[in-house]
Amino acid sequence: MKQWLISSVWLLACIALQAQEFPSQKFHRGQVTLTDGSVLSGQIKYDLNSEVILLKQNDKNGISTLNASQFQSFVISAGPNAGVRTFYSIPVLNETGYRRPRIFELIAQGKVSLIAREFIATRSRSANQSIYRRSIYDPYYSPATSLMTYQFLAYELWLIDENAELTELGNSRSDVIKAFDSHHSELRKYIKKEKLKVEKLLDLKRLVDYYNSLDTL
Repeated sequence: MKQWLISSVWLLACIALQAQEFPSQKFHRGQVTLTDGSVLSGQIKYDLNSEVILLKQNDKNGISTLNASQFQSFVISAGPNAGVRTFYSIPVLNETGYRRPRIFELIAQGKVSLIAREFIATRSRSANQSIYRRSIYDPYYSPATSLMTYQFLAYELWLIDENAELTELGNSRSDVIKAFDSHHSELRKYIKKEKLKVEKLLDLKRLVDYYNSLDTL
């Protein structure tokens, strides 16, 4: 698969006010597997901007900083609703021709896997404008006309094959389908039949799982 520069942004409907704490801003119970195969357990906080994780094993040892070149993967328990999240350190070819390890979250695993990088996006809107495109109840609605700033989780998404080649997903249904090597007709039919929305992370996961199942049918 062709490797693309990081450009497209996938915005999810996980909207929050600026004061809310996001997953990357707090510690989670988890384990990290180092490059030598050893496993460390403790409280983990990840920083995708710096490509590091902070590991707090106990009060005596303090907090250790591990960059993406020092570990293979880590898992965290994100709570009863989010379950267990798995992250990998994957070398990515940059503009200078060198491979630099970056942290990606595993969304769907198979012959072709779906991986993601979350970030906190910021937008401003008039307080009397709904955040949503459709007429859905807005808990932050106010009749005032002042400007309101809010933050929400957004994701950058890629496909990765068995050779660790990355293909970034585009923003449209057509771009998403073209990102796969084959079965384009079957994918179009599946999206239409199941009424999938390519801007929804769970629907994209279903699409990747379906693609991986086609070679086994």
